[in-house]
Amino acid sequence: MKKIQYAIVRKETGNASGKAKRDAYDIALKHGFVPSYHPSNKQVIRILQQIFSLYQFRGNKIIFFQYPAVSEQLMEMFKKVVTPASYKIALIHDLSSIQGIAEYAKNKEASYLSIFDCLIVHNEKMKQYVMELGYKGNIVVLGLFDYLHDVNYPIQSQPFSNSIAFAGNLDKAKFLHSVGQINCNWVLYGSKGNKNFDQFTNLEYKGLLPSDKIQYLMEGDYGLVWDGDSIDTCSGSNGEYLRFNNPHKLSCCIAAGKPIITWKQAAIAEFIQKNHIGITVDSLKELNEIDLASGYKEMRENVISLKKKIAEGVFLDNAIAKALEFGDI
Repeated sequence: MKKIQYAIVRKETGNASGKAKRDAYDIALKHGFVPSYHPSNKQVIRILQQIFSLYQFRGNKIIFFQYPAVSEQLMEMFKKVVTPASYKIALIHDLSSIQGIAEYAKNKEASYLSIFDCLIVHNEKMKQYVMELGYKGNIVVLGLFDYLHDVNYPIQSQPFSNSIAFAGNLDKAKFLHSVGQINCNWVLYGSKGNKNFDQFTNLEYKGLLPSDKIQYLMEGDYGLVWDGDSIDTCSGSNGEYLRFNNPHKLSCCIAAGKPIITWKQAAIAEFIQKNHIGITVDSLKELNEIDLASGYKEMRENVISLKKKIAEGVFLDNAIAKALEFGDI
């Protein structure tokens, strides 16, 4: 059977999620999954490509699908045109029913996931969640998103400075209003909107860097994976989502050679502790009592070992191979 993949390939926006999709697209190519379309530079044409390319999934195929699609309408179209006899693999990027997006009620998300014969999920907690939704197919745990890059290209390496880097949508990260309470130096990267950080003496804004460059230029000793409204806990819908997902931000920090600081209740906390690549806390205020230099050298060495794997696409490569084995392919 023909191998074919469907993915919405986004232009560079400085958002790491776009790179996650591009990297998955490239790794799937290595497994022989040809693209259903080649994206045009013109938005209107690209939208039409996304729609009409769905009809290529008729007939018996081996399908690799990056879930969710860009819209509910495209998901409904895919559900109608795909042939039940095809073997269908979905790489889960996000589960909107956890994120609180109204149009994706749990029963609707369950109906979409049921299209696929095998799901590649982020971690064991996400695996449990899709099983509770009623998913009956095969499930492969990814473990960590890859971050394709040149592993031999130099990354930032300065003397230890008790500093933490945070990259992402800074305007959305409300907890940043309170980082002045934490006795560390902060380095921020990303889109800040109207947010102003001039009042902070321990914080430096470094601008928005493209996702294929930031791993080489990111400063700071640690990389922070945190979300929500507060430094006391990861609150709000964005913070709660950390209980289930592996943020691509984690992979970006590893690619930059940074040990991780994250929420103790995040789904990634177990991976970080098991691989000894960072620190987990209930509140960022705990950092005022932690010697960040203690054990830093060993954690960084462990990060560098993982950096090589994500640079080569090892995690998704193995996950796709296992998913194909489930289908006896």
